[in-house]
Amino acid sequence: MNEACLWRQTLARQIAVHYSAHPKVTTVMVGGSVARGYADHFSDIDLGVFWAAPPTEKARRAIIKGAGGGRASLLPFHREAGGWSEQFEVAGVTIDVRHMTVETTERILADTLERADPSLTKQQHLAALLSALPLSDPALLTRWQQQARVYPQELSMAMVQTYLRFRPAWEQEMLAERNDLLVLYEAFCIAQQHLLLALMGLNHLYYPGFKWVDQFMRQMSITPPQLASRFQQLFGIVSIDPLAAVYQLHELIEETFVLVEIHLHEIDISQARARFQERGAN
Repeated sequence: MNEACLWRQTLARQIAVHYSAHPKVTTVMVGGSVARGYADHFSDIDLGVFWAAPPTEKARRAIIKGAGGGRASLLPFHREAGGWSEQFEVAGVTIDVRHMTVETTERILADTLERADPSLTKQQHLAALLSALPLSDPALLTRWQQQARVYPQELSMAMVQTYLRFRPAWEQEMLAERNDLLVLYEAFCIAQQHLLLALMGLNHLYYPGFKWVDQFMRQMSITPPQLASRFQQLFGIVSIDPLAAVYQLHELIEETFVLVEIHLHEIDISQARARFQERGAN
């Protein structure tokens, strides 16, 4: 735990007191890089506040004021995210707060764990819960974490089936030969994201977002060899030899197909592989 984390955790506890004092707040947590132990001087503080009933804007503003927050920006209810959010500053640090009801949180857990819903927004909630540190009554957070640790096989299959999909290899070869680098970079980003998402399913890891991705890849036990370094090399190679970078990406994709065949043989990936390997007209 570095100094940036420790200092931010202390500040998070001080702010959490103002949220947990509200009678409708059931628990408060800190998440993100501060909870995971690799925050730096750029890092903000991610707080999760869970309510027995929906919070009012008046209550949210009063809590921010009590915590000494400035430059506050409050957003209304966001249906896809399932809650409310706000941002303010304390002691020069940005505080990002997500509010959610207990009922909504438990519905997201049920959707993901019982119905194998591969929604990335819902998985982000579970990833945040798993790595979070409690700042008030920990009982509820502990129960949610125990539930989320049991990653269902059905969700693993749903993630792989949803994201092990790639554009035909020849399209990237064409972009490289044309030196159409802007579109090629975009294609690389999309392919890498899909690779990571499929590997998350294979490794029974919830999607946490794509920040700090090198740290996240270290948690994966099932990957192509030296995945992190090969990902980093791609964008260095593409400016020197675009076609060589394309072939390196294609090797990673083919190796991932093999890993799925070995570790998740219940899934038929023949169509996805045929789509990737199809050849364009000469």
